[in-house]
Amino acid sequence: MKAFRLACVALAATVVAGCSSAEPATDSGAAKPVEEVMAQALDRGDDNRDETLAYWDQVNSALVGCMKAEGYDYQPFIDQWAVDRRIALGLSREQFVRQYGYGLTTLIDYLPPGTRRVDPNRRALAGMTSEQVGGWRGRLERCRREAEERFGPAPNVANLRLSPEQSARSDRIYGAVDADPRVVRAGEVRRTCLEEKGFDSGDARSLRLAKAAEKFRDGFERAVAEADEAGRDSAALRLSDVFSGTELGELKRLQEREIAEARQTEPCQWPYDDLYKQVYREYLDKALAGEL
Repeated sequence: MKAFRLACVALAATVVAGCSSAEPATDSGAAKPVEEVMAQALDRGDDNRDETLAYWDQVNSALVGCMKAEGYDYQPFIDQWAVDRRIALGLSREQFVRQYGYGLTTLIDYLPPGTRRVDPNRRALAGMTSEQVGGWRGRLERCRREAEERFGPAPNVANLRLSPEQSARSDRIYGAVDADPRVVRAGEVRRTCLEEKGFDSGDARSLRLAKAAEKFRDGFERAVAEADEAGRDSAALRLSDVFSGTELGELKRLQEREIAEARQTEPCQWPYDDLYKQVYREYLDKALAGEL
């Protein structure tokens, strides 16, 4: 995994979203040093729900003005995935695990306050020609880059837009962290802890749960799309509106299995996360000082 994997390794308490590689920036321009971007993302990793929503309100205000300057309309909204579930619920990682496990099967229909399931711009785009849609999306992408330059990376971010040069630099920093003897040792301790409890140390556990919950996720997302097509607000939509009692019973058993498992495995993960974050900060400080 590349930057910003720390969002998943140390800043996010669940494996609900997973981490992916840094997105390549579409315009390298005069990119700021990646160390500064990574430091901003790290500092914002502990932002609470109100701080996260305030960030997106600022960004949305800038997007509206930026789009309007080129004659485009933009309806501001905060996507449901822009706010980490644990942060939205205001829970510690211990509280989250006790109530929701990893958050894979337990929060399928949860909508963080202040966010939306569906982009309100979708309807306007549906009435445009492909050329108009391309112009609108291209302008929005440029506006988003400008907003990110102005306000910095989003709180609880799991992905940063990096140029090839920035990505190579971030890889070097992460490589140093991963090779640090303390991190290596913490990984061994984590693996032993999991194995002693009868669990493997890879991602197979969460992947199995995610696969088992797939039909519920997909079915719920279809119901959201159908509600939107019919002009209905899907904010109040719940799993009980979509699935039968028998199906909900099946999901409940999955949820119980997930919570029971997470209560055992996550305490093995937390010491590693805490240590990784500490060492990451040390190497990032060295990089900022020009010592790495």
